[in-house]
Amino acid sequence: MAKANYPIEQVRRVKARYCRFVDTGQWDELAALFVPEPTIEMLDSDGNTIAAFSRREEFASAVRNFLDGARSSHHLHNAEIDIVSEREITAIWAMEDIVVNPAPRADQPARLHGYGHYHETWVHSAEGWRIARLQLRRTILEITQN
Repeated sequence: MAKANYPIEQVRRVKARYCRFVDTGQWDELAALFVPEPTIEMLDSDGNTIAAFSRREEFASAVRNFLDGARSSHHLHNAEIDIVSEREITAIWAMEDIVVNPAPRADQPARLHGYGHYHETWVHSAEGWRIARLQLRRTILEITQN
């Protein structure tokens, strides 16, 4: 592997862990993939903010609560990754996710199937590459209630 691409491969691996940690309920590990005070925003297909977070633990807790009792699968495709500097990388990932909840609470959907793009800024720290900014821009979001 070319040395110039090494940070890109590191970011790809960490982002893959992001999907695995969400799908397997590893909430502390998920939180640790972010800087302590990231900018996180989830948008619907009209560009409206669905949720926003400024602390990694708050984000991980919200994901945990949303997925409580559900099964999910998150996939990433077509990564566009650019090295901005030795300590900063930007990335856009095409994504698809599905959440199925056989016994949803009143505040949970029975099923969610979505597509969109993650727009991210990554920074390099003593812990390695971490997400400093994440914005999920949905293009399609299908939600089935109970």
